[in-house]
Amino acid sequence: MKDVLLDENDDLIILNGDFLIGESEMQDVGIITRLVQGNLKWDPVLGPNLITMMNSNKSPADIKNKMKLHLQRDNKDYNKIKKKLDINGEYH
Repeated sequence: MKDVLLDENDDLIILNGDFLIGESEMQDVGIITRLVQGNLKWDPVLGPNLITMMNSNKSPADIKNKMKLHLQRDNKDYNKIKKKLDINGEYH
């Protein structure tokens, strides 16, 4: 999937006066994992609230399942991208 790319501060990357376009799947995943429900007007349910979950006593399996559910909500295949994800400092 290609889309407009963002830098590490989530600002648009502009190159030679144009928006930089490129592979955006992992960028999208990063944005989704930071969302809290209600952040998106067009999909207020999307947002796994991971910060809250990670600061609670939820198990890694609970966190993984919640993330998987929300990635699927945005048509992301968790099984295809899970090797690229760093959850609790470990790759799964």
